[in-house]
Amino acid sequence: MDAKDIKDILVVNPGSTSTKITIYTDQCTKIAFEENIVHDEKKILEFPNVASQKNYRKGIILGELDIAGYDTDNLTAVVGRGGMLFGLQGGGYKINKKMYTEMASPKLPQHASSLGALLAYSIAEPLGIPSYIYDSTMGCDLLDIAKVTGIAEIEKYGATHLLNSRAQAIKYAKKQGKDYKEMNFINCHMGGGTTVNAMRGGKVIDVAAYDDGPMAMERSGGVPLLLFKDLCFDGKHTEEDMEKLIAGKGGVYSYLGTKDAREVEKMIDEGDTYAEMIYEATAYQVAKSIAGLSCALEGKVDVIILTGGVAYSKLMTDNIKKFCGHIAPIEVMPGESEMEALAQGTMRMLLGEEETKEL
Repeated sequence: MDAKDIKDILVVNPGSTSTKITIYTDQCTKIAFEENIVHDEKKILEFPNVASQKNYRKGIILGELDIAGYDTDNLTAVVGRGGMLFGLQGGGYKINKKMYTEMASPKLPQHASSLGALLAYSIAEPLGIPSYIYDSTMGCDLLDIAKVTGIAEIEKYGATHLLNSRAQAIKYAKKQGKDYKEMNFINCHMGGGTTVNAMRGGKVIDVAAYDDGPMAMERSGGVPLLLFKDLCFDGKHTEEDMEKLIAGKGGVYSYLGTKDAREVEKMIDEGDTYAEMIYEATAYQVAKSIAGLSCALEGKVDVIILTGGVAYSKLMTDNIKKFCGHIAPIEVMPGESEMEALAQGTMRMLLGEEETKEL
């Protein structure tokens, strides 16, 4: 496809309780429309799994575009944040029916990123245009030794916020006048869920994910297995309950009843010492994951990047620095460059400048 044939690209980035949408135009040099749709937490918790939220979120997205008077016939492609499908590599994929079906499986780890493919495909298909995902959360290249779990029947999979990790690593390296592939990073993305990864040569070689890493605003992180087993078989918790304790109702939410870091800091400012302890414990667990992943890089860490929405919290980042600042320089890069990274990746695929993979 020639650059002149590319009109607008719709980027859809679902989070645990939000959906960000941006329309890039003029070969991704301008933004024609953007909105961060914040969903009602109670409404989201009503859905039995992530995939079942698709029609709800799709309706809101199309409604926002309609209110803005945007003509979807101007779209050339739709791209969504990559999902939790096992076996994906880094880079971009064209979404086909097979990927759509597999990404909707309730057997996948329940993470909002899987909605990226479902929403992109369901919006693009009726318009007769292609849809893509880029830098899936599962696009890791784990070391063989990192895949060993301690139970022969189970192999560790790589799940991390690859999209933002790579975008921020590239941005940091450029600032240093270096190629990011020649640097060793520990990237920590903190949002509703937190993942930490060790990146060498531009590839993620080990991770601390939301089910075996640090607790986060709504994710449990790794918990003692014997205690977790007792909960599983206490006769009070269903499999669905346990899924939600891992992702949705765990972490800070389990203790304080909120997933919003700003609300937690307000509680602390008002003298809530319990909230202060829980927030510090969250930072402590993040720091332990960072320290653990320094082993994957054999201690040769150029920089630790703290990113994602929770990185706006100085209290959180200061606590993390306190616990692991001795390992390497810490760079705080709050927020994310995910929307731009998704759009630019799609442009490169449309222009044939980058391989487009397909299941």
